[in-house]
Amino acid sequence: MNMFDEIDKLKKDFPKFKSVTNEVVKQKLNSYQIIALVIMGIGLCVGVIFGNLFPSCGTTSSLYSNICTTTEFNFSLTLAIWFASFLTCVFFYGMGSIIALLDTISQKLSKKK
Repeated sequence: MNMFDEIDKLKKDFPKFKSVTNEVVKQKLNSYQIIALVIMGIGLCVGVIFGNLFPSCGTTSSLYSNICTTTEFNFSLTLAIWFASFLTCVFFYGMGSIIALLDTISQKLSKKK
């Protein structure tokens, strides 16, 4: 038995682009998923704004160690806010997906009766 002959027998074609786009377009977003996307957009904006509002100290003066001579964009605060908004977004989007799956199961079960 030749391995390549076996692969040729079991090989499937890749899905066409139209079928993939039709599957994606069929998906409807529920309110939890929309809230998740809005939270992500707001989190991205708030992260950039807070990074500018609360800058980090670039260099300190040699005479007075508490005085910043230059300030820089606070990238660590921005990343922390982005990460928190991402986790919140994933939680809400996951809840929305679970609710959508339960809704489709409920619809299929109600059709059988």
